[in-house]
Amino acid sequence: MKAVSLIALAAAGLLAACSGAGTSDADGDGKVSLGEAAKQAEAQGVKPQPGLYKTTVTMTALDIPGMPPEMKDHGAGLVRTIEDCLTAEEVEKGFEAMVKQGQDGECAYENFVLADGKLDAVLVCKAEGRAIRTSMAGTTTSTGADLTATTAMEFDGAGKGTMTATIKHERIGECPAK
Repeated sequence: MKAVSLIALAAAGLLAACSGAGTSDADGDGKVSLGEAAKQAEAQGVKPQPGLYKTTVTMTALDIPGMPPEMKDHGAGLVRTIEDCLTAEEVEKGFEAMVKQGQDGECAYENFVLADGKLDAVLVCKAEGRAIRTSMAGTTTSTGADLTATTAMEFDGAGKGTMTATIKHERIGECPAK
């Protein structure tokens, strides 16, 4: 998984941390755009805290059609950790800009429900001619998220496969001085 994808998932969790319960399909098209989710979050008057964040993604399952049995769950336990600074300027640009940062395709929530800090969402992104569908569930706050994400996508020549990972996104301090 690309580091950009990790940041996008973590940003989606952070966006969810700051929005109200329910869905926000304002235009009634059956999906919740990033802009609609961002507007809902902004209407709540709560913003993520600027600071240094650490995102740790641990792959827990991998299923690709045609994969030899001895390769089942190959990569399970693989851990990727990145740190990224969320500046006050980025927070002021709004949630939509944060979530879209680094994405190569169009994304919208198929489902977006948050109540009492618990998230249940499905984010569908179209990139490089294919749909990538990520189901996320877990807990969120204004300084982080603990999520389980299952991503389903088409693999060239192999069919649809899935990857499941846990994501821990946490504020670990102030941004380093430049």
